[in-house]
Amino acid sequence: MFNAARRFQSIILSASKHFQPIVFSAAVLFQSIIIFKAAKRFLIREPARDTPPLRITKILVHPIKSCKGTAVQEARYAPDGIEYDRRLVIVDAKTHVAITARDISKMLLIDPKIHIDESDPYGGKIKISFPADSDCEPFNIPLRPTQDLLESWPMVDNAVVWESTNDGYVVQSLDPDAAYGPDTPSETLSNFLGQNVLLVFKGPRLRWVVPTTNFPQLKANAAFHDGYPILIATDPSLEDIAKRVKVAATAEGDGEDTFKIHGLDKEVWKEKEFAMERFRPNIVIGGEGLLAYDEERWEEIEVGQDHGKMLLVSLCYRCQMPNIDVETGEPDASVPSQ
Repeated sequence: MFNAARRFQSIILSASKHFQPIVFSAAVLFQSIIIFKAAKRFLIREPARDTPPLRITKILVHPIKSCKGTAVQEARYAPDGIEYDRRLVIVDAKTHVAITARDISKMLLIDPKIHIDESDPYGGKIKISFPADSDCEPFNIPLRPTQDLLESWPMVDNAVVWESTNDGYVVQSLDPDAAYGPDTPSETLSNFLGQNVLLVFKGPRLRWVVPTTNFPQLKANAAFHDGYPILIATDPSLEDIAKRVKVAATAEGDGEDTFKIHGLDKEVWKEKEFAMERFRPNIVIGGEGLLAYDEERWEEIEVGQDHGKMLLVSLCYRCQMPNIDVETGEPDASVPSQ
């Protein structure tokens, strides 16, 4: 068995001093260079090796917690994470406890797309759509709702995400009178998920993260993230996981030296590709000279020159979420958890 979900979650350092968002871009747009200052390994006392300049190869934003992510060419980040990332959560209508794809795997088929329009009073919209066979019509919600608009929405003060209790606003649609009907976002989501839910936008109350063993004095906050504001992954680590899965799927015989994954559907994984989106990172890093799991040695990241730094505070031990196929919403019994 191998741990296929060992990536880092990160906290913003100098970028948070004045709460001014910092912009960073994917390499395909500006060839942004990342400078790594690897100070120590978290789990094993092993010196960090020198790492050549690397690049951001993908930036992913997940507007609604546990729903489909979207790739963007550039993004701004602030103390509580990347702009628009996990600012929305779906909660049970009665208990106000967060619902995730761990509970209902087809949540990953809900597709929120960001449309920026600075001429719009709300900076644009988030268009939320559903699979064609779901009979659920898409709807739009404000991208950056104003305080006046938020105050017109119902408020909840007990939206529970893991151990934290949060305030938030029950989202209303930008187009309640559209041709497809007057359903509110919560009603449409309830119809798709088969239970009564509310779509909640993060309120002003800060949600403090839990300090770690290596950083017991950590003082930082997040939106509706599981743990910390930003999740980092690397291309070589994903490639290593995919290679192991392919080796197991094509292996013949049952000898002691045969690499096995318990419960693996070999016929499926002989052809199937393993998508980075399963791990739900925000920033994916690649570059010549980067080895699989090098990120386990990093402690600090600086994006470009004078663009702020990120302190990597914790390995991310994932649950069964990466087992869910982001295209079908169906969980796999073995990959990558086994």
